[in-house]
Amino acid sequence: MAADTGDINTIPGRYGTTNFLTRLTERRKIDQNREKACPSSLVRPPGKSCDEYPFAGTWQGAKHSGGEFSCCMINARQNTDAGKELKGFYTYSRVLEGDRFLVRIR
Repeated sequence: MAADTGDINTIPGRYGTTNFLTRLTERRKIDQNREKACPSSLVRPPGKSCDEYPFAGTWQGAKHSGGEFSCCMINARQNTDAGKELKGFYTYSRVLEGDRFLVRIR
């Protein structure tokens, strides 16, 4: 898990920067990103799941970027719903392998 650098402008994918996230679609590499950030050995409290950032489905994910990442335990239902929203964004906006995008959280 990465330490907080304190500089929000270095976070990949942050809306308003040019530090883009890049879509990754190869399932094996996505799983590797997820396993590095949220290893199966990490205990999940009841009702919680491990959430990682940058997203496992990006080239900036924990395994394949070599850069900083974070993870934390969050409400499992909310994590599942957020994953569905992200998938919907990829589909609706036709974000394909190698496409760059930014994230705006409201």
